[in-house]
Amino acid sequence: MRTQDERIALLHKRAAEIERGRNRSRAACWGGISACLCILLIAVLYYSEIIFHNAADMQMNGSSLLGESAGGYILAAVIAFFAGVIITVVCYRKHHK
Repeated sequence: MRTQDERIALLHKRAAEIERGRNRSRAACWGGISACLCILLIAVLYYSEIIFHNAADMQMNGSSLLGESAGGYILAAVIAFFAGVIITVVCYRKHHK
């Protein structure tokens, strides 16, 4: 027969194991989301290069990103920025809970 202290210790140990399992599944989920976003970003850049094929021929600099043919790159950058902000805010809130 176990004592009260032994049962509490086992309960805390099991709770810690469950929490580690949840953290692993969350990390796997965030890793999958990050991989999907990376693939999406690569696809957007690839297709924007196909659609706006003149951008490779013009040798543009960063100051000329407001040109007509750079819309796909700007869209990809904005999507990547917002995805990074959302992931950062979610992680920050989860960390402080």
